[in-house]
Amino acid sequence: MKNHIPYLAAAAAVMIAAPAGRAQDRPGVVYVMRPVPFYVSGQIGGELMEDLTFKNFGGAKNAVDPGFRASVSIGADLSDYVAAEFETGFLVNQLDNSSTQPISAIADRAFLYQVPLLANLIFKAPLRNGFTPYIGGGAGGIASSLYLERGDDWSSDTDVTFAYQAMCGLKCALNRNMEIGVGYKFLATPDHTWFPNDSRFVRSGQMFTHSILATFTWNF
Repeated sequence: MKNHIPYLAAAAAVMIAAPAGRAQDRPGVVYVMRPVPFYVSGQIGGELMEDLTFKNFGGAKNAVDPGFRASVSIGADLSDYVAAEFETGFLVNQLDNSSTQPISAIADRAFLYQVPLLANLIFKAPLRNGFTPYIGGGAGGIASSLYLERGDDWSSDTDVTFAYQAMCGLKCALNRNMEIGVGYKFLATPDHTWFPNDSRFVRSGQMFTHSILATFTWNF
């Protein structure tokens, strides 16, 4: 037994020295799992829709009055430079119904309501002064409802299609949790069909909407 004691002592010394040597390579390092930072953002502002093409009226274009857009986004910062989010909200426009517009043939007044459901990817460039410029894009679906009024009669139909958008903007940090900013969004959809097999049938071309929005973000 005495013959084995020196060997046991040497083995114990090696086991103790090995962790100590590794600790000296990275002194003071503590590995901690960092939770993904989440945020909620609200956006509100005005929007302009480009003239709407009515394909079943010989390609005539109908002017669209300036409208309103409100959105809410729930997202996560994947890094200091990339974020992913889900966005929904609504857009409201009234179509110009003067006698020269094609919509006047089927309605006295017409309103367009849109509800987008989009997944966005955003690229950020945080600056030391608290400002963060960003660009991004997204895709998903959109429910577009056309409301028509003729006399005292109201009717509506909803068409669901693909949608995509591009965005850019600038945010300013008020503190570690709150940011305010201004942003631009371009929203696009393919053709729409409302009231099929009906005298009020409408087949539109692509819809393009430009929005300028004030933003508020709360970071958790």
